[in-house]
Amino acid sequence: MKNHVTRLMALVAALLMFAAPVAAQASSVWADFLGGDVPSIGTSLIDTSEDEEDVKEEPVAVATAAPAAPAVPVTLPDASADTSRIRDDADLFTPAEETELAQRIASFQKATGMDFVLMTSKKSHNGISAQQLADDFYDYGGYGLDEENSGIAYYIDMYERYHYISTTGAMIDYMTDERINTAINNNTRYLSGGQYAQAAINMMDMVENYYRKGIPEGQYQYDILTGQVLTARHKALTSGELTVSGVIALVIGFIFNRSVHGTYKLKGNTYKYNVNENSQLRMTDTEDTYLRTSTTRVRKPEPPRSSGGGFSGGGGGSGVHIGSSGSSHGGGGGHF
Repeated sequence: MKNHVTRLMALVAALLMFAAPVAAQASSVWADFLGGDVPSIGTSLIDTSEDEEDVKEEPVAVATAAPAAPAVPVTLPDASADTSRIRDDADLFTPAEETELAQRIASFQKATGMDFVLMTSKKSHNGISAQQLADDFYDYGGYGLDEENSGIAYYIDMYERYHYISTTGAMIDYMTDERINTAINNNTRYLSGGQYAQAAINMMDMVENYYRKGIPEGQYQYDILTGQVLTARHKALTSGELTVSGVIALVIGFIFNRSVHGTYKLKGNTYKYNVNENSQLRMTDTEDTYLRTSTTRVRKPEPPRSSGGGFSGGGGGSGVHIGSSGSSHGGGGGHF
């Protein structure tokens, strides 16, 4: 019996010696997995710290948004830089020059109330004249700002080394043959020197200057083929003449009013005649009686002479022709 007890105690001792290192290793693994200390034997695994009043809450990190980057200003295109009135088939203008020309055209339109278009070419047109090209470009392009489509087309032909002005509507009277020839001749030096954008700007400057001067004295339109006068000569009154005419009209009106009033006024003070009510006229019947026919003969002007490709019909005349669209045009041009 004693031997059995001794063997049992030896077996228990051996088991304790084998289990100690295994328990230590298991405790280490559990601690690594839970990230903290392993509770000792007999300790509850339930955390009761929340029931205590002195529990300290750990601060919670709040994510804050990074400050927004400053907004980049947006550059809007210039509304006045509309290049639809520029057709540069000869590639004479840089993009910057086209923008500058478009802005100048917008300024021209505002100052005159009329249109300006620009066309360039560098190839042969099989015998089609610069006159027809400029006229058709303006007419069929739908240009013009008023009911008469008043404006001007400036055409630069690098193949023929020729430039031409086509006028339409009210611009015909402002740009007489003489003014067209002067503008063409003054602009030749820019084209010959390769300053094509400057030539276009200079042309707009000259036309706008003529507009400010007004329609010249004695201006009229005539057919360039027959020489027939189409419009009466323009009478331009000076500012002094307008002032004197206004004063004379006021004096005459005052005298007439006093004369009529005195005629209807009765002598004495017993009766007052109401001039305003009793001086009205009402037509009850009208009749037109044919008396005679009169014929006035006007001397036919001399045929216009060509000067540098333009037409010259005198200092105040504008030669007119009919384009393929049926519209009337003035114009002229020359080589450079």
